[in-house]
Amino acid sequence: MVKPMVQDKGVDHTIDFLKDGYYYFSKRMNEYQEDAVNSRIFGRKLVMLRASEAAELVNDATKFKAEKSISELSTSLLKEENGVFYLADIDDHQEKGWFEEAFSIEKREELESIFRQRWEERMESWKRSPSIDFMTEMEEMWVIAVCNWIGIPIRANNLNQRTTDIQEFVQLFSKYGLNRLKRNQAKNRIEKWLVFLVRQLRAGRIHVDEEKILYHLSWYEDAAGYILPAKEVVQELLLLIRAFVASSRWVVFSQAALLHHPELKERLQRDKGYVDCFMYEVIRYYSVVPFSVAKTKQQFFWKDMFFPKNQLVLFDIYGTNHHTELWADPDNFQPERFLGRLPGMTTNTSDAAQESITMQLMRISLSYLLRTDWVMSDQPLNSQGSEIPARPKNGMRLEFYHETFYEDM
Repeated sequence: MVKPMVQDKGVDHTIDFLKDGYYYFSKRMNEYQEDAVNSRIFGRKLVMLRASEAAELVNDATKFKAEKSISELSTSLLKEENGVFYLADIDDHQEKGWFEEAFSIEKREELESIFRQRWEERMESWKRSPSIDFMTEMEEMWVIAVCNWIGIPIRANNLNQRTTDIQEFVQLFSKYGLNRLKRNQAKNRIEKWLVFLVRQLRAGRIHVDEEKILYHLSWYEDAAGYILPAKEVVQELLLLIRAFVASSRWVVFSQAALLHHPELKERLQRDKGYVDCFMYEVIRYYSVVPFSVAKTKQQFFWKDMFFPKNQLVLFDIYGTNHHTELWADPDNFQPERFLGRLPGMTTNTSDAAQESITMQLMRISLSYLLRTDWVMSDQPLNSQGSEIPARPKNGMRLEFYHETFYEDM
């Protein structure tokens, strides 16, 4: 017997969505006390889903395909770890032929070294600054670090423009919905810049270390023995850049969590096992990328509900990570909830190399955050639900830098 799916009241909910941002989906499903609801946004019919069983459904590649208009939010990238849902980071490029060589243990160690160097430089500069916008500092630092690692040269006089363009490109959604115009303009400028670099490298007009990813990809041969077209190389580079730079938001929200809960700092400094709990709670609580989308490949029934072919489906990551049936007191930040559910920390190099690159960089960044004390001006640190990836609505202005000794992780 076919079970009718709950229908969201009203004709179209675009205005409600733009007002509430990604909180809209949880709000609606909470109102109906359902984990599957029909709705319409931007004139398009969609099904909102949440919770673990729904995650298993939308991860089924036989039933779902990427939604082309926002393929970066594809459910094929949806991951679950220790009960926390999030969109996969750069590690999922391992399906690419060049990934294994480019992301060897040695290359990951080099990435870690570069990030530590950039952190040390920032901390030195902060000693001379009466105040900083932490979000802006992180965005710029991560652009520099990632480009250093990939081998992309950035001139000092172009840094602000490159950072702005990359941040516009990373921002998939704005308060006006799909931020196509500004994002596409920024993407076009980045593509022209990177295509120029690849062509200059191939022509021998610029020198890039042969061990760098830029060099490796520029001369990478496909299965037929042909080097990739310059534009295809650039698309691969953009995937890397976007994934890494978007990950800087986790560090911004790690700092937000420390500012909101300064009592956690002492325990984090003395209990390295608790650090993992903290990082997973940051990912759960803030849900930087709050939903994923896909289209059905075929018609099927799920829990007696009918899904037609080409049905747009949205999986609510934020709502699942704040589901009262999955999490006790989900709207409070409590790293303790992960005690006993995370594997023990390891000092084995080969095991450590398997850690998510995002988690690896979060861990390094947290070790530096725990060395600093800040006074925050009177400002809210609420994220703007209409921005994806999420970020503090009004930035993060911090004052009175003070460095304290902390044993590194």
